[in-house]
Amino acid sequence: MKLSIVENGKNRESSIDFSRFAKELKKNSWKILLAGVIAGAIAYPLISMMTSKYVSTATVLVKAQPDNISPFPQVEGYDSTRNGYYETQYALMQSRIVLAQAVRNLKLDENPDFNGVKPGSNQANTPENQQQRVDRALKTMLKNLTFNPVRTTHLASISYESASPQLAAEIANGVAQAFINYTVEQKRQNTLKARESNQQKMDELQKQITEQKLAIDAYLKKEGLLTFRGVDGFETEQLGIVTNRLADATQRRIAAASLYNEVRQNAGKSLENVISLPAISSHAQIQDLRIALIQAKRTLYELRKSYGPKHAKIQEAQAQVQAIQDQTYLVLGELESGLRQQYQAALTDENSYQQQLDQQKEIFQKIASKRDGYNGLKLALDKTEDMYKALYQRTQEQSLSGSYADADAVLYDPAVPADRPAKPNKSLLLIMVVMLALAFFVMYIIVKTAMDSTINNLSQVKKRLKLEPLGEIRRYPGVANRAQISDVIANNPLNADIIHSIRTRIMLDNRQLQTIAITSAEHGEGRTLLANLLANSFSFDQKTLLLDLDFFNNDGLSSELAKPGAAGVAEILRGEATLENLSVKVNENLDFLARGNAKVSSLLMLSSENLEHLMRELRSRYQRIIIDVAALNQSQDSQLIGRVTDGLILVLKAGASPADNLTQMLDKIESNQSVIIGAVINQVVDKNLETKEGLRSLNLQTSELMNGTSHL
Repeated sequence: MKLSIVENGKNRESSIDFSRFAKELKKNSWKILLAGVIAGAIAYPLISMMTSKYVSTATVLVKAQPDNISPFPQVEGYDSTRNGYYETQYALMQSRIVLAQAVRNLKLDENPDFNGVKPGSNQANTPENQQQRVDRALKTMLKNLTFNPVRTTHLASISYESASPQLAAEIANGVAQAFINYTVEQKRQNTLKARESNQQKMDELQKQITEQKLAIDAYLKKEGLLTFRGVDGFETEQLGIVTNRLADATQRRIAAASLYNEVRQNAGKSLENVISLPAISSHAQIQDLRIALIQAKRTLYELRKSYGPKHAKIQEAQAQVQAIQDQTYLVLGELESGLRQQYQAALTDENSYQQQLDQQKEIFQKIASKRDGYNGLKLALDKTEDMYKALYQRTQEQSLSGSYADADAVLYDPAVPADRPAKPNKSLLLIMVVMLALAFFVMYIIVKTAMDSTINNLSQVKKRLKLEPLGEIRRYPGVANRAQISDVIANNPLNADIIHSIRTRIMLDNRQLQTIAITSAEHGEGRTLLANLLANSFSFDQKTLLLDLDFFNNDGLSSELAKPGAAGVAEILRGEATLENLSVKVNENLDFLARGNAKVSSLLMLSSENLEHLMRELRSRYQRIIIDVAALNQSQDSQLIGRVTDGLILVLKAGASPADNLTQMLDKIESNQSVIIGAVINQVVDKNLETKEGLRSLNLQTSELMNGTSHL
């Protein structure tokens, strides 16, 4: 049970009804359209009187790099890749000096619409007045002048707004051209200043070069130096010659020593081994002796085949071989002596050239310090001459390039007079006014509907309160009190069906609803009327008791169905009277029991055990018991009575109580485990009727009004 109570509470809190907004908008659609028409009618003459404004735009292209029209470098070069370059150009475009020059070029300081001077004024044409006119014209121009750099591009747009399309185009182009001329003039002035500065530096360098040349000549005379291939060219040449000769002598000495040592090392070896050496075999005499020796040995060999060893020819041939060998040894000795002399001569040459080289080194080392001094003076002169040449070349380039300095920006797309005014767009403005009026009115309806959380029809009972809608009672215009409304409903079968339908919903409920309490959120919402009519409806075929337990209001059922001061429930609960003596017969099946005269608080009476005994006795006597209870905001009687009843019906006056307040009241009732059968809405306006019985009653009243038979 507790879980269901919590779930119902959550459902009530989280329920959001969007359909009511749509219904309210649909219902007030003609008002919304009327608001738009009225707003358009009021705005049209005002919009028609607005002055048209024309906007012309000139597009300026900021160059990414200088033009290459001249082969000479410009004085003002720039690197567009540096951070902030284009932002700097856009800032310069909006600078005061550029805009002031544009004012002068366009002669806006002479235009009365800009300079603030009335036509025919006799102001003196002094420099102070001229500057004031320029300042006023500049302020006036800035009001309608806009600069817009195009993102991720090198373009910037300059727009001017004016009532005259020609003036707008002229000012936009004039500002752009003033910026371009400003960049050109800045380059020209900087080039002129740079050329003058370079010329002054060239004169200074010319004097410095003359002084440096005189200093070099004096130094050469003082140190006795020659400038042959440099200050040390002669000594270097001499040193090179001696070095080359020493290298040749050393090479000769090494070669002679090699031959001599080779011959000496093979002196004790056989003759064949000695003469086969490369250094000896190439000698002419050795080659001849070697050939003769070979021939002699061949002859000796041939003779030995024919003669014996003692033969004269053999001995002669051997003597010849020995003679050749002796001659070879003699030549080898002479050759060895010659190689030794050759080695000695090469060694003497080497030592001589080594001495000359040492002498040249001493001379070269002595001249090194003098050379450093000369080189220092010469280096300074060369640097000065290089600087002079660079300045001379740059000065000549500046003289040629100064006459055609290019601008850092170009007027890429000049402004032209606009054919149509840019603003105001009167048609669009009128549409916007109408749409805004419609939007405000729609918002007003939505806010009004959102803030209206009251219950106005049965559908809202189901959606906002999560209660079962049992029925609705129309608002009857012209009916003053409860008794008249009861008569109107009871005396007409179609009107009575409104109550009978509520009875039917209760009887079709699966729960045993013998004892039913009827209450309301506020006093005067129709609970007493519903209790009386519902009891009469049940009394058609059931033994019914109508019980008044409203101890807070004197205009209840007891004032209508009982005598003033009649005893009732209060006396029974106190034990001062019995049920048989107090019930009032209303009709054959309907009895009424008044509330009686309470001497203590109703909370004390209704919380006693006597109430339970009384209700058990009433249940045994009647098939249906209808109890009228005080409103929920008046007391807690309904919560006490809910313990001894089978269910409770909540009566709501249409549009009276907010849903949040009702939700809190229902949570309190359900927290005491009371059963809420459903809700009935009273005084429902005709447009919010939803049940078939309510619509039939409305149709009946409409028909009677048309036929002139209405009794209301």
